[in-house]
Amino acid sequence: MKRKIALALTMAMLGTCLAGCGQADTDTNASTEAKDTTAAAGTAAAETTESEKEWYGTEDGKTITLHFWGGVQPEYGYDDLCANFNEEYKDKGLQVEYVRYVNDDNGNLQLETYLMGGGDVDLFIGYGGRTKMDKRVDSNLLLDMSGMLNDIGFNLDDELGVANMAEYHYDDGAVYGFPTKYENSRWILINEDMFKEAGLDIPYDGWTYSEFLADAEKLTHGEGQDKVYGVCWARKQSGKSILYALDGVLGANQIYKNEEGTEVNFDNDVYRAGLNLVKETLDKGYAIPIEDEFSEDISVANTFLQGKCAIMLGVAQMRLCMDQENYPHDFMTALVPAPVPDDEKYNTEFYRKQIGTTGAGDLLSISANTKYPEASFEFAMWYLKGGMSPLVQGGRIPLWNGVNKDEVLSVLKEKAQGSIDMDSMENYLSLDTTQGVAAIKGHASSEISSAWFEEFDAMCYGKQSVDQTVQNMEKRGNELIQTELSSQK
Repeated sequence: MKRKIALALTMAMLGTCLAGCGQADTDTNASTEAKDTTAAAGTAAAETTESEKEWYGTEDGKTITLHFWGGVQPEYGYDDLCANFNEEYKDKGLQVEYVRYVNDDNGNLQLETYLMGGGDVDLFIGYGGRTKMDKRVDSNLLLDMSGMLNDIGFNLDDELGVANMAEYHYDDGAVYGFPTKYENSRWILINEDMFKEAGLDIPYDGWTYSEFLADAEKLTHGEGQDKVYGVCWARKQSGKSILYALDGVLGANQIYKNEEGTEVNFDNDVYRAGLNLVKETLDKGYAIPIEDEFSEDISVANTFLQGKCAIMLGVAQMRLCMDQENYPHDFMTALVPAPVPDDEKYNTEFYRKQIGTTGAGDLLSISANTKYPEASFEFAMWYLKGGMSPLVQGGRIPLWNGVNKDEVLSVLKEKAQGSIDMDSMENYLSLDTTQGVAAIKGHASSEISSAWFEEFDAMCYGKQSVDQTVQNMEKRGNELIQTELSSQK
């Protein structure tokens, strides 16, 4: 009884936080970048009465309104998406309303509170991969969609790519969510105008570490508060982008040496070369110091878009580059692949253009407590198979391999003309989203990631050499694996 009362109070307090389609949203920051059982799924379906099933797909004047939650401001395409769906389905008795939640700890708690309560969330976009999804699956909050997918013959591996789906398969064959967007985190943002002013070619087709370093030097100029840096590694805003940029040519062995995931791969020469590149840009003053990134809360908005650096990691923030109303700037941004270590890798297009990135995100799930599982699934399929195209204006590229990329590009040309180099965007869109290589999933992954960044930061702060950093990463990673394996015995 206490839990029910607490839940009711929590929901009442949070009720005023909801933002529907077209409503104002006061939070301008979207975070960049989360076990249901068959019985629970059956219960949700059973709760849909026969009369409610008749409403859907009829013209008897009764309408189902689905509540669709997501962590991005509605003006970044969700308003348009809702309008398109509602127009297409207005005579079929089905409508959708978008509700914004903030993708942080409080926002995710809010989402899960409403998922437990039932009725206020029909389906939602989750972030953070399996970490958040597993928690929701274990709490019986998500509907198993495998039966409905089988009924329509929609194979997610074929339609989205085996590697993109690898992380989201459960041993019992259940499907609690699937990724919907493609985002190649191994592509980066560059200030095209600065490149041209420095007499540099735009690296549309990729570049090597040595070319990257030479360009960073030529792009760096000025002193003190007026200094313009060649590169910002975005350690504060998008730390994992650094890791992705350095390990892109390692395929499945990005973190682990063996398929069992019992030995880390950090002593690989690829890591050593990448860390040397980062260290050299910092030591020579071509990159914004990492300590400044933290002390000054460096971001794409307050640094790259203000002309304080020419190169910045964090392609997920391309939506800000397109948003001249909220982030006005007078230069063109180009999207280009992260550099590769040497000519050997450059001479292979797969590596040069960073094609091996899985890049799957924005997990679409249906609430186990929805009253309308069939209608929610109908919307989910519509969304995945092209309905999400308006989200391109917010930098979200559809993952489905059947999407009409010409239509996607036309949306971009309308929304991003004068802000994004369309040749670079077309190059980005030309990548085959199904060719990504799934990284080996090994032991102690979260702990290893934390240790990696601790050592990386120590190197960036000048506390240790690249060689010592590599040794520490390798040693600590393997020790963490052995600790986990020992605890399982």
